[in-house]
Amino acid sequence: MWKFKRPGDARPVFVIGSYRSATSALTWALGQHPNIFPIEETHFLYKLAVDLEYLYEIGAGQGPRSFLGSADYTRRHFRNHFGNACNALILGSRKRIVERSYAEALKNRQAHSPNIKLHRGWWQPKRRWIDGTPENSHYVLPLLRLFPHARFIHILRNPRSVATSLMHFSTMGAHDYTEKDAYETWSRLAYACALSEQALGATRIMRVLHEELVDAPQSTLARCLQFIGEKYRDDCLKPLKDKINSSRYDSAGDCSIAANIQSDAPWIRSAYELYKRLLEGRGAIDGNAAMARHELWHTTNEYSESLLPATNERLSKANNELERSTLELQCQLKRLSRPLTILDWGPQDIQAGASFNPQEDGSNAVWIKTLNAPWDTEVILDGVVLPTATHADGELVTANVPAFLTAAPRSLELVLRSQFYGEATASIYALILPSPIRDEEFPDPHSTPLVDEPSSDIASNIL
Repeated sequence: MWKFKRPGDARPVFVIGSYRSATSALTWALGQHPNIFPIEETHFLYKLAVDLEYLYEIGAGQGPRSFLGSADYTRRHFRNHFGNACNALILGSRKRIVERSYAEALKNRQAHSPNIKLHRGWWQPKRRWIDGTPENSHYVLPLLRLFPHARFIHILRNPRSVATSLMHFSTMGAHDYTEKDAYETWSRLAYACALSEQALGATRIMRVLHEELVDAPQSTLARCLQFIGEKYRDDCLKPLKDKINSSRYDSAGDCSIAANIQSDAPWIRSAYELYKRLLEGRGAIDGNAAMARHELWHTTNEYSESLLPATNERLSKANNELERSTLELQCQLKRLSRPLTILDWGPQDIQAGASFNPQEDGSNAVWIKTLNAPWDTEVILDGVVLPTATHADGELVTANVPAFLTAAPRSLELVLRSQFYGEATASIYALILPSPIRDEEFPDPHSTPLVDEPSSDIASNIL
């Protein structure tokens, strides 16, 4: 039986919670511990952790005829290999990150605080690492599958404080959230963390209130270190002396539950209802841990299912069909409410073989006053599609006319057409007049005219 290396040395710590909840501050504080290396937000770990489930499905889909099947790799073996690789990748980067940080500090000493350091001495082993990516809140279960010995610390902050900070995000060079988006963002992240707490238990996830970190930092950090199996160190207090990634604003106002839970805004009510039940210890959903685990699994599985080729193909087809139906309705509405219409045209004194409305390039052109001419309007003269331009919000169309169409006196059918909207105007007729007889010419009065006079029927169709 093959033996596989277990990820026993991979014991990362993940700080989870909503944006603007001091996830960065807590990450850097715990990262001052001699055995914990603080890293910048990863963003790729949670994606990898979820995608591994899908990758295993397609890799083992042929059973013994696939590599994973023939090697007898189970899901757990597959995850362990990638967990070990990620752990080695991060721990192997410590020296590179420290050297780069030190070089940047030498260039700008004022931008670096002595309270926040990656490494405080050669003697510090830094065998573990801590990641404070807020998005990890949604992927606790996949990350735990990737790192079975990981621990999670959920920092919970009052929703109004978080929302106010997000609504003043531009003071940090980011985009301000709307009030609705700010509260809904808090709700999504806080709910995901609370559901994981309820499903996985206090041995894997602990909760820290933001107020505890502010009012009693030493005891709070001691409790966090005890939870992850490390001894308390005073150095962990140092980053809390600095403001880390803080938005600037005067005051968040009244953050009490009583003042907000009856708000007229449904997103504020919803956030404070969740906040209240979490403070009361009721969990994210009504029910026991088994029900919470089922909900957590279902939420994670929904994302995994969305990665399957069959799912993507089905959704793509449905989306294309919906787009086609929507486009057809839009075209139909346009044809009914804003039909393509000819109001006037010119010049109407075109003489056979003569120049008319000359352009800079030497060609001749016609203009047509219109209503609702789409961008793809075409002028069709005697069945010939002319080079056409639409101007002035669909109120004018111009087209170059080749010389052969007006070389002889006759009546030409003129139509405007839009292929995109599937519409065309009724036909009108342009009369090409005979060339005038010059005075020096003396035609034979007994000869037959080259061109008959236009009939009254034809003349009546000319605009």
